Amino acid sequence: MASCIINARNKYYLPKQVASSTQNFETDHFSYNHQTNSIDCKLLSTNIYQPFFLHLYPDIIHEHQLTDDMLDVIRSYTNSRTNDCYVKTNLNLLSAHFDDIDWIYVNKLRSFIRGLVQTNIRPMYYRGLQLSDTEIKYYMERKGSCYYTNSFLSFTTDRLLIYDGNAMLILKTERSSEKAKKNVANICKWSTYSEEKEALLCVGTRLNVESVHYYGCRWEIEVELMEDEDDI
Repeated sequence: MASCIINARNKYYLPKQVASSTQNFETDHFSYNHQTNSIDCKLLSTNIYQPFFLHLYPDIIHEHQLTDDMLDVIRSYTNSRTNDCYVKTNLNLLSAHFDDIDWIYVNKLRSFIRGLVQTNIRPMYYRGLQLSDTEIKYYMERKGSCYYTNSFLSFTTDRLLIYDGNAMLILKTERSSEKAKKNVANICKWSTYSEEKEALLCVGTRLNVESVHYYGCRWEIEVELMEDEDDI
């Protein structure tokens, strides 16, 4: 979902093919540019993660029912400044490196998001990111059609708090069904950094690209949260 620069911290969580490559190459899920030492993530037309999804927590979770295990999962993910849980989980998912993915952790995090009972889903969420020209092109080619997210995505309810990249992803939920809204959760209450006003979107969520335009000093990409008939 964003251009990834390979560095000493994250190279261990990418396929060996990437870490050791001396030339450009492309897969169904990403393209690797050796000159810039970066990965451009493609937009998935199918949910390649669906066969691995399991419910590990109850389908309905009220706040008073949150367990220590559930809270540990969300706090370890949001505490990205002191551990590699966030980096490891999402890079393995982005590169479709299935053998190295911790599916128990992924399914716990996904089950937490989808099970949490919420009445305060916002009509819009915002995510700042750095996209390559190639990734901007991917979005432009998908205008009016859907894709599936290839990692967990952090958003904020306050557009003034977004990461200062060259693009902003605007997630719209106002017309979304209740089933679709299960894939997003406001987690700031339990996040390590509550001041970020964070919301988290599930991996494998179906989104429709409504518009892609350049406004002011960054690209703005509007996507709508969609229901997926195969969702479990």
